[in-house]
This record gives sequence, structure tokens and C-alpha cells, in this order.
Amino acid sequence: MGQLKRDCPHCHTTTTAFIAYGEFNHPGTQVFTVGLYCAGCYRGIIAEIQNTAGHTPCAYNGDIDSNVHHSVKNWYPQPEETIAPESLPANLKTFFLQAANNIKSNNYDASSMMSRKTLEIAIKIIAPELTGNLYNRIEKLAENNLITPDLKDWAHIIRDDGNTAAHEEEPMSSETATELLSFVEMFLMYTFTMPGLVATKRHDVDEEQA
Repeated sequence: MGQLKRDCPHCHTTTTAFIAYGEFNHPGTQVFTVGLYCAGCYRGIIAEIQNTAGHTPCAYNGDIDSNVHHSVKNWYPQPEETIAPESLPANLKTFFLQAANNIKSNNYDASSMMSRKTLEIAIKIIAPELTGNLYNRIEKLAENNLITPDLKDWAHIIRDDGNTAAHEEEPMSSETATELLSFVEMFLMYTFTMPGLVATKRHDVDEEQA
């Protein structure tokens, strides 16, 4: 059976093998609609593949992408791209995306720990002069009016549950990990995205007035 290497839109395994199991030849053409299943989770995708000579996609034994007689025109469903809040420093964006992508892969403990790390790095960037443990730094941010009371409460939830994911025997649930990611996203939007939008708007106004 022919195979394609793709990121799975279902289990989110990267560059996994999809194995062809059935095909339909479009009448009067060399185009095939091909059903393929993920070797990891066994859920499927559909691909439109043109065959110029030799074996059809299902009859071909090997990697379809590397075969000169096959051309993949389209495939679906494709994985949804994970998007981080705007105006994040590169390292903070990387940590947030790791937290989000671990949820897609059902790695809820890893996601929760990355949510906590994202929060901790965000606070270091916002106020690098603050010292002490994460609890104290969150409190000092609020005392200095750098975050709102609601953001302080969210930050403590992320800190507490991130610690739980790292140290407790019971695994984190999908609901808890998703909630933590949502709190982290809102924290980043208030502390980085919104100030970034304001700065951009101010710059545009200054240029118009110059």
C-alpha cells in the first residue's frame, strides 16, 4: 500500500505515516481520491493524487511523495495551526506553543508544566528586577500595579496547578490543562499583546502627525 508522511490532524503526531486503504479513479482522468489512515491513531485523511504511470496509489508499495509517477494535489483535513498571542518575545512564544501543542497531543501534564513555565518567563520579562519565588513575584507584580487582581488570581492558579502537574501522582485532566492554557493566553494578551497594539497605534499616530 502507498504511504504519505504528514502531521496527523487527529492525534497530532508529526510526520507520521498514513497508509492508503482505498481509492476512487475520477472518470476519464488519472486522478484518484484516496483514503489513508494514520499508523498511530488509525483515523483517516483523504488525498487527491494524480498518477501518471505505473501502479495506482493503493497498489504502489512505498512513499507516494517520493515517487515520480505520483503527485499529491490536495489532502484534508489538515492540522489546524496553533497561534500564539501577538507581540510575544520569541522564547515566550515558543513556550506557549509547546503548552498548546501538548494539549493537542493529549499530553496534559506536559502542557500544564509548560503553562507554568510560560507564566514564569513572562513575569521575568515584565519585571526582571523582582526576586524571590514565583508566588512572591506574582504578589509584587500586583502590589506594583503591573497586573490586575484578576490576573494575579489567574497567575496563582497557573502556578499551583503547574506545580501539581510536576509533583503529584495523579495525571492532569484535559479540562484542567485546557483551563490553564486559557489563563496563560489571557495573561499574555493583557501583558504583551494589548500593550503591543497600543504601541503600534501610537507609532502610527505619531507618523501621521509628523
